[in-house]
Amino acid sequence: MHTEIEDAQHTSNDHEEQELFFLKISREDVEQGRLQTYLREFKKFEKRRYRGRVSLVFTGYEYDPREVYQIREITNWLDRLLKNIPYLFYFLSRENYSMRIAFFCLSEVVGRSGAEVAITKAQGRRLIEKVTASALKFSRRAKEPIEAQYALAESILAELGYEQTYSDDEAADAE
Repeated sequence: MHTEIEDAQHTSNDHEEQELFFLKISREDVEQGRLQTYLREFKKFEKRRYRGRVSLVFTGYEYDPREVYQIREITNWLDRLLKNIPYLFYFLSRENYSMRIAFFCLSEVVGRSGAEVAITKAQGRRLIEKVTASALKFSRRAKEPIEAQYALAESILAELGYEQTYSDDEAADAE
């Protein structure tokens, strides 16, 4: 068992160079429920404050016809990871849909049409609020400026489609 991390250079929207880290998680580790190695990696990410720079890659499932969020072993493994690292979404990248895929793995998916995935609005809203609050708590603990905290919350809410968790009636009430 070993953990593989790849660094990749990419340019962010504000034209500054930023490394994106691909944390490769083997099928064997998922099926055996192994978390320790990955928890150690996240401790390193904490020290380096790799906000929005980690992409989870599940290896060994390349020929599995199911989507990642449909594979029970992965969803269980990610659920355990979130329990150990409640601020996981602080680290997850919006690149290559890493944050969104993790979110769907943690959600109760009720339907799918092409690339569109459906979850119940209430459950989705609760999960988005939970992961956003935990990421913000970590950001505050790391003494990040309020502007950075606001940007973090805004990016998580936007990426996970928080506004879509409200029905039209609720949206009108909120205005």
